[in-house]
Amino acid sequence: MDLALPCATKLRTPLHFTSLELELFQGTNLYGATRDREREWRAEWGQCKELFTKAKSEWGSVFSWEFYLTAATYLSSRAFPSSLLSRTPSLVSSPDTKPILLPGIDSLNHGRKEPVSWVVSYPDTEVTSSDSPKISLVLHKPSTRGQELLNNYGAKPNSEFILGYGFALAQNPDDTIVLKIGGTDGKKWEVGRSARGAEGLWDEILTSVQQSSGPPNYEDYLDAAGALLDMLQTLINRLPPEKDERQVEMRPEVALMLHYYVEGQRDILESLIDFAHERERLAVEQARAEGIEIVLED
Repeated sequence: MDLALPCATKLRTPLHFTSLELELFQGTNLYGATRDREREWRAEWGQCKELFTKAKSEWGSVFSWEFYLTAATYLSSRAFPSSLLSRTPSLVSSPDTKPILLPGIDSLNHGRKEPVSWVVSYPDTEVTSSDSPKISLVLHKPSTRGQELLNNYGAKPNSEFILGYGFALAQNPDDTIVLKIGGTDGKKWEVGRSARGAEGLWDEILTSVQQSSGPPNYEDYLDAAGALLDMLQTLINRLPPEKDERQVEMRPEVALMLHYYVEGQRDILESLIDFAHERERLAVEQARAEGIEIVLED
């Protein structure tokens, strides 16, 4: 097994995309998240470079952005929380945990729903003076000689796989889109395929359009559905087109990530449109029950 870290030219997270490749993600949340990460990491790099320069000017002069970007990518994509090696192991990070690297274990690719267990054991101090823990990754599915062994990174959307690791899954069932109503302080709602998790988003929109203090009426429901549909159509229009002649200039693996990611975003938005139309239909039924006939325009 080759345990060497991949060279920078083989990294495929978005900050390693070409300018054109990243440009073709414009109109998606991932594009904004990539720009946010670049600003954060460039700020960190500047702080580190300043410290290195103060310690020794030669160090600062060779500490390039490319050097820092590569190191930060290794850490962000491969590090585990130090709590994994505690006597009560946990993969959940906290303010008290530190990032650690576990060479070898971090080399396995992801397999969705792959049955694996992390096992941490400490030596018997009555037998040995060493108190260093041992960690094992136990795979619970039989494998044959020459078959790739897989880890399980957890149920994550393609946005997280691309931003953190540099790959995507075809028709990922765990895909989500993050939506926000109002200004920069608005709450973020994460919605999955088949409009999973849309109820909270709907309730916020309904509250924002409701004009009376009592229970919402059919007019409130229609206004909320209309507002949601307008927002969704805007988001769909912003998505990268399915066909763009510039895609031939993308590296194949990046083009595949774009295809898988946009397919998921479009599918979720379309399921939300169905969700909004259903709310419209229920509002029309409510109005009809009150003796009011409403005809919706297509």
